[in-house]
Amino acid sequence: MKRLAALPVLVLIILSNLCSLSRAASAASPASPATTRNATTPPREQWGAPLVDVKHDAGNWIIAGRRQRVVLDPANLTIEVRAAGGTTWHLLPPAPDALRVKRDGQEFPLRLEEARKITVDPYDTGFKTGVKITLADWEKAPQLQLFLTLALEGKDEDLVFDIAAEEPPGGPVVRQLDWPGAMDGKEVDCTLLSNHRGVLLPRDWPKAYFPIRSTDMGGSAKVTDTSEVQSNVIESWSMAWWGFQKGESAAMVIVETPDDAAYQFDHPAGGPTTIGPRWRTALGALRYPRSCRMCFIDKGNYVDLAKRYRKYVMDRGQFVSLAEKICRKPIVKELIATPLVRVGILTDIKSDSLRYSATNPSHNYHLVTFDERAKQFHQWKEKGIDRLHVCLTGWPNHGYDRQHPDELPPAPLAGGWDGMKRAVDTAHELGYLLSLHDQYRDYYTDAPSYDTQFAIHEEDERVPSPAFPGSRFGQWKKGVIPFMNNWDGGEMSYLNNRFMLGHLVKNYTGLFDHGIKPDGIYLDVFGYVPPDEDFNPEHPTTRGDAIRGRTLCYTWSRNNIGFIGTEAGCDWTVPYVDVLSPLRSSKGVPVPLYNLVYHDAVIIPYSPNDLRGFLNGGLPQMFNPADVSDSDLANIRKMAALHKRLALTEMTRHQFLDEKFRKERTTFSDGTTVTVDWDTNKCEIQPELPERQQP
Repeated sequence: MKRLAALPVLVLIILSNLCSLSRAASAASPASPATTRNATTPPREQWGAPLVDVKHDAGNWIIAGRRQRVVLDPANLTIEVRAAGGTTWHLLPPAPDALRVKRDGQEFPLRLEEARKITVDPYDTGFKTGVKITLADWEKAPQLQLFLTLALEGKDEDLVFDIAAEEPPGGPVVRQLDWPGAMDGKEVDCTLLSNHRGVLLPRDWPKAYFPIRSTDMGGSAKVTDTSEVQSNVIESWSMAWWGFQKGESAAMVIVETPDDAAYQFDHPAGGPTTIGPRWRTALGALRYPRSCRMCFIDKGNYVDLAKRYRKYVMDRGQFVSLAEKICRKPIVKELIATPLVRVGILTDIKSDSLRYSATNPSHNYHLVTFDERAKQFHQWKEKGIDRLHVCLTGWPNHGYDRQHPDELPPAPLAGGWDGMKRAVDTAHELGYLLSLHDQYRDYYTDAPSYDTQFAIHEEDERVPSPAFPGSRFGQWKKGVIPFMNNWDGGEMSYLNNRFMLGHLVKNYTGLFDHGIKPDGIYLDVFGYVPPDEDFNPEHPTTRGDAIRGRTLCYTWSRNNIGFIGTEAGCDWTVPYVDVLSPLRSSKGVPVPLYNLVYHDAVIIPYSPNDLRGFLNGGLPQMFNPADVSDSDLANIRKMAALHKRLALTEMTRHQFLDEKFRKERTTFSDGTTVTVDWDTNKCEIQPELPERQQP
């Protein structure tokens, strides 16, 4: 340092300028990540790094792997993927309102490409390689920065997108971001959606398609339904992926951060379909990094896409098989091949409910006592129904869908504590399983413990509530709290999901103290409706927090009650639940995507007269055993026998045998095939089932 200090000032200036020029030249000519490493670093293939080259050529950025070649046009952010099989996939440029921002209380759209500072740089983590796009300094949001990366990862060279934002305190925040752009639907043959249990939507499907909104007889969305596409609503998705078929090739998008996600969607009558990722806020801002990945299959279809997702959820611990569930809770094994029936105790619809009938009093009130139900159990046994799972509804104090979350004591008009215990004990004496239908999301204003501080609070009292399903049936707000009255109990809000477990423990501890011990629980709506955000500063709750609140209810119930049922069941519920209620879309072409992924992880019941129950290897569900005919009983026995054979096997294949989708076949890992002809209403099972089976 002393010798440097002795150098003339001019020499120091020259040296400094040379260093600056060297750094500038390096920045102006970004090299492939493979060449930016230290010269002593061993070749990439020796330490497992992706063999991917990145270069800037003729204005475009090119990410060239051994299988996929990705071209990014930074001027309009369009992306082209030339996959290994020769198929090219085009992602459209982001829409003009792809970015929505809130600043100083005002929300407005921004074009991504209107950022006044846009840079693209090579990006290399050591396990995925591509480019990073930095967007900053919009005229209306000068302090906001977005970081968007796209990189090829793994041996299959999935194209992975990561999204993050710098949202300065007190400055602009991201309210919605649609990136990457949607797939160019004009170029695909069909889109695969996980709406309900799975839908194949041809490019030129003649009717307009609305994933979540109810439609009229003509197929148009009802103007009264304002529901928005969002994650973890069964009509939007039962699994966090969608896919595409193009010729013999297929591709899919897996949403890796699904809690606060959705998708851009449009399918007008005659098509085409537009779908791409959408990132929603977490308590009003982007807050945390988001990620999705595109996977490419050279030769394959929706079955291959479903199997790719099955591997994905297995690798991440989201898949828990029925065999594993039986190991941790042996009673789950008793559900296999055991027909299900739901029976009620008390219905007493309040006059302020939309379901209340002013002209038909019998619709509003009916009662079957616990002892009458116990007598029916004996009659069913005498009819030859030796095995049965009874899900008991309407057992709480005021009956079905009343005064949740405060259900105790059991309906006094039906026999109260002693009557309920006799009914449960009778079921067990006959060898029947018995579970209780229950609910902890709907928060009724006449419940003894109701307090507005525990109801979910929305962000802004000035805007209509987006809460589902009030967005479908009609709702209103008092300040920031949404209310609806569509169910039997009348006026209700929604309970903060953090407080569900405490109420569940309170109620079942009370039942246990009175000697009432059900075999399982059915937690209504948990798997059907979205997790709830709460902006109440005393207990702010993100959607991720809400999911954890619900999983605590599942876990406690498994440990202290028995098996777990839930309504519908998005894939986040799969590690926790054993049996789901059935769902099938009436729009598009139904395909068993959910079953191809999760058949051997959950039990799904069907009517014994529904051929889809046979096709999917489902469990028979009766609706009134007293009215079961001999032919119904034969179907119940047949479906139960098939379920006994297939419950623990994987559905390996589904195929349409004609162009009109009227003949279908499923194949299972034990070699069983089930062929259904919807025109003749016939089902063929190979190998054939034994001649007589008991349910």
